[in-house]
Amino acid sequence: MSTVPKPKQSNSLVRAIRSGEIPLHILLFAVGFLVATPIIIAIFASFKEPADIINYPPTLFPETWTFENYITAWTSSPFARFFLNSIIQTGIIVICNVIFSIMAAYAFSVLEFPGRDLLFYLVLASLMIPFQLTFIPNFVLISNLGWVNTYQGLTVPFLASAFGVFLLRQFFLTVPRDFHDSARIDGASNWRYLWQILVPLSKGPISAFAIFSFLGAWSQYLWPLITTSEENWRTIQIGLRFFLFDQERGADWGAIMAAAVIALLPTLLIFLIAQRQLVKGIAMTGLK
Repeated sequence: MSTVPKPKQSNSLVRAIRSGEIPLHILLFAVGFLVATPIIIAIFASFKEPADIINYPPTLFPETWTFENYITAWTSSPFARFFLNSIIQTGIIVICNVIFSIMAAYAFSVLEFPGRDLLFYLVLASLMIPFQLTFIPNFVLISNLGWVNTYQGLTVPFLASAFGVFLLRQFFLTVPRDFHDSARIDGASNWRYLWQILVPLSKGPISAFAIFSFLGAWSQYLWPLITTSEENWRTIQIGLRFFLFDQERGADWGAIMAAAVIALLPTLLIFLIAQRQLVKGIAMTGLK
């Protein structure tokens, strides 16, 4: 007598409940929503009319959707210039950070020379020094060199990153030493081994560091505020503070929210496009 097979029950949901994954996902979603709340409010406020923004009680969605705030934000000041300055500043910092960190990490992980470990510890020790302690000496140096209101002044103090050296060195140490020995036996120089073998193997960590470097450079406020006194050299973060404030009318919050959303778009795009590389790079760095 044949028995009718019972339908297979889905055990994935049961395992998820027992292992606590669902409560964890709910908690993570709640935390993510709290973090994203200011961004959501800014996005909806950028489409509101001025009277709608100051209404009480406040509402999330606009009563009347308008793109006038974006037009005002882009045309009432040299906003395009601010945006270009931020792109140039960020691009120079990210490119130099990645190149210098790759070369320094290679030297500290693969090459052997006297004092290598001591120099690396000094690099790590620089991570302990707050930026505020080096702020005044850096500004004095930039002023003496005549680099105020220049791209050199905006970028030179940030061209090297101790964090990037540490991050990439940790991954380079996980690459088998046999790769380097084989390349050297085949006649490859250190330079060729670095850029043709080691760097392609390290795309994940390098991409992760590039994202971190981009976020740090793009969101700079204090340093560009001090080193730029002319409007044409301000970055987008400084422009948000100065370009829409009127002594008689006060702040145009709708246009400010629109400008803030425009300033936020590059970071959001970078994260959405490269989030897998970011997670993969952190997981592959060999940090324990």
